Amino acid sequence: MVAPKIGIVGVGGVARYAHLPAYRRLGLDVHALFDVDEPVAREVARQFQVPVVAGSLEELAGRVDVVDLATPPAGRIELLRRLAALGTPVLVQKPLCTTWAELAEAAALRSTGMRLRLNLTGRHVSAWRKVAELLVAGAIGRPHLCTIVNRDWWDRAPGRWDHSLPGYIVYEMLIHHLDLLRFWFGPPQRIAARGGTHPGQLLRQANWVSALIEYGSGPLAQVLEDWTMPEYGFAHGHPFEEVLISGSAGVLRAGSERVELSPVGGNQVRVWHLPRPGQTLPGEQLAVNWFPDSFGAAMNDFLATRDDPVVSASDWAQALALTADTIVAAESLGASRWLDFPPEDPVVPGVRTGRATAFADGGTSMVRGSNR
Repeated sequence: MVAPKIGIVGVGGVARYAHLPAYRRLGLDVHALFDVDEPVAREVARQFQVPVVAGSLEELAGRVDVVDLATPPAGRIELLRRLAALGTPVLVQKPLCTTWAELAEAAALRSTGMRLRLNLTGRHVSAWRKVAELLVAGAIGRPHLCTIVNRDWWDRAPGRWDHSLPGYIVYEMLIHHLDLLRFWFGPPQRIAARGGTHPGQLLRQANWVSALIEYGSGPLAQVLEDWTMPEYGFAHGHPFEEVLISGSAGVLRAGSERVELSPVGGNQVRVWHLPRPGQTLPGEQLAVNWFPDSFGAAMNDFLATRDDPVVSASDWAQALALTADTIVAAESLGASRWLDFPPEDPVVPGVRTGRATAFADGGTSMVRGSNR
């Protein structure tokens, strides 16, 4: 069987340090690259031995079986529209888009039969899957409080696209944790958040956010995305953020490479580890980290399921629902009250995200055109 050919659009950023190394590690066939900065594309192609540098999006799509769309969010809907017309399956990097109008345009592409998945790499991280498994199994009883803390110093040089995106930290980082919380607890109900900037950073868009999010399944989530932490010793940023989930029967503490479970009254801690290369650890083992392995796992799964209509319906539902979540979260930065998330369609059967059906979620049926 001939391996599917992958084409990557946009290779100036994360594709270099995550996508391409992860794909190469799994032996996936990256056949072509396209970037508006052709010298950059040629340099990346040389570095990773990619045979084709395409001169246009259409040329790339004609040479490959799947497109990995890794461009900045501005202008992405137009690229998706062109790819839909070409009939090429697309694994699109987050965020899908950043406005209600763009989300309406994206939702309209579903009726074209376009095969699309928003690349939610966190769902492929072994530690986060283990957390989902333990929650479904009732290992900590009924969850009541989840905290996620992510601290680092993450500035942006002038001239980058980041400077033009209001609510930057929401679309760049909070989106990951909104998705993990969906993965674990289902659709959110409402949110209250505040964000801001650090006077010593060049990036003047929001680079920290503190959010409270309520879930219908019971828990309250507290998420701190603080990319203004200059002291390395005080930071534990992405992809090594810390998660604590308290429940009626125990507590889970997790990072992307380690999960700990402590039952109430048990005076013990059960541990799952991700070993370093060549390392042997006691206890149960994890297999996939966030950088770069989950990017390869996500693409592998997309290649294996790209012709499955049930998975396609689920992928569309998840992409639209998470994007709506993220836009509401960005709106909440300037709101004076709690904001509700849009209502959702009934549960979509056949969700293939690695968790039990008890935690399956559907998609949004309501796209709004204005702020609350």
